[in-house]
Amino acid sequence: MVSTTHRNELLATLRAEQLPIAEQLLRGGLPAVRQAIDEQNRAALAQGRPTIAPETILTIADDLLPLTTLAAWKDRADAVQHAGPSVRHRDLRAAVTAARTVTLDEEARGVLKELQGLLHTKTEELRTQWVAKVESLLAKGEVAAALSVVSRAPDPATRCPAALATSLAEAAGKALDGDLTPTAWIAVLDAVVASPMRRSVHPAGIPAAAEAHAAAVRAAGHVPALAKLLGMRIPPPPPPSSAKRPALSGRRPS
Repeated sequence: MVSTTHRNELLATLRAEQLPIAEQLLRGGLPAVRQAIDEQNRAALAQGRPTIAPETILTIADDLLPLTTLAAWKDRADAVQHAGPSVRHRDLRAAVTAARTVTLDEEARGVLKELQGLLHTKTEELRTQWVAKVESLLAKGEVAAALSVVSRAPDPATRCPAALATSLAEAAGKALDGDLTPTAWIAVLDAVVASPMRRSVHPAGIPAAAEAHAAAVRAAGHVPALAKLLGMRIPPPPPPSSAKRPALSGRRPS
């Protein structure tokens, strides 16, 4: 649970006219202040009362915004620090990332440095576990499972070690054997397409079945070596921003 200690301390120092504005900022930033002004003015018009000019309030809000964002970040950082070893990696990373949008004071800079150290340690621990799991699955011959795990790195900046990536690509190529059933072959291909080494995989063959052939055609832009097996020109790779990959099995994603 996120503490409100720093927010409460800030609110206790404010003047009466600043307090409601700061509370709105803590709820939702400047958009919340503007929304509150609009609602108050709509109510005033409906009741025949004078409306308020937003300029003065927004000027106060602009002055208070760095203070409220700093107080909110300190409360968030406190919660992460107090979580100890059980802190979730994503919460730690989110707190460090959020500091980029805050004007930090000396105390906050010290806290951020500590959080960055914790994040580095946590990331390395998860990376070691991740690599070990991939290596274990690969050693057991569970290629699709290994590819699935390698596709879910513990951190966006984490990359699969080059030697392991090469081994995975080679194993995936051998696993895409034309003697497999179409269903089994497509399952491996799904894992290959979702993996970061998809463009390095050279499938051993394609089952002589219409569904496998269709899946191979759809995946050729992701796995260029498929195009050669199909006797077709290598299509351009999909744009990096594309979140969707081809539904190779023809089934709707769940």
